[in-house]
Amino acid sequence: MDTPWYQTYFGADYLSIYRLADTEDQLALLRRVLAPLAGGLIYDLPCGHGRHTGPLTRDGYRIVGLDLSETFLRVAQDRARTEGWPARLARADLRDLPLVHGRADAVICMFTSLGYFDDDREHAAVVVEFARLVRPGGRLVLDLANIDAVRMQPPTSSWTKDGVEVHSTYCFDESTKRAHTAREVRFPDGRQEHYESSVRLFEADELRGLFAIAGWHLDDQLGTYAGDPVTPHTPRRISLCTRS
Repeated sequence: MDTPWYQTYFGADYLSIYRLADTEDQLALLRRVLAPLAGGLIYDLPCGHGRHTGPLTRDGYRIVGLDLSETFLRVAQDRARTEGWPARLARADLRDLPLVHGRADAVICMFTSLGYFDDDREHAAVVVEFARLVRPGGRLVLDLANIDAVRMQPPTSSWTKDGVEVHSTYCFDESTKRAHTAREVRFPDGRQEHYESSVRLFEADELRGLFAIAGWHLDDQLGTYAGDPVTPHTPRRISLCTRS
């Protein structure tokens, strides 16, 4: 059986390839949305390398972060030791989270971290799992790429980050609603790598269906981290939900 792309994609090279310039804007949004839950228990799913977990922990929230990437979790642990915040981190699959039912005040799922699996029933199971973890009246912040903006995305792009050269090719498949990306990466030492990803993106009505099945009430959708409304041209579709 082939290894799923996401099990190898999110490793040490990812941190050299991606320009994560939106982190502060994402944190500003989370601080606005989570402000009524000050000091509450927040699950960061998946937590990646701790770029939201750490700052929100320092803000006084009780953050628990889970991720499938052992590499990312090690980076997050190192960051916690360096920055001096308590690390509540563990390795887990979003489809089967070892967390207690109905205890959390909120779940945050940032930067298009839903849509990786082959079967939409698995994506639905993740949204249901999020609802299982949150108390009635708790919140969900689900930050996804805007499918309409992805449809208009140029087919190629290139950038350099700290001497790492990245050349990307994009393709959106209307039949499967999946965005396929291929990246050719050249490192300063001459090493070359090829990475591919395939992410299922969701129409607005598809998301509403997922939320209804799981017991989430959709309060609002934002097109940017600054809070602008969703249009075909805004890069994000950020769903803000309340647990029924």
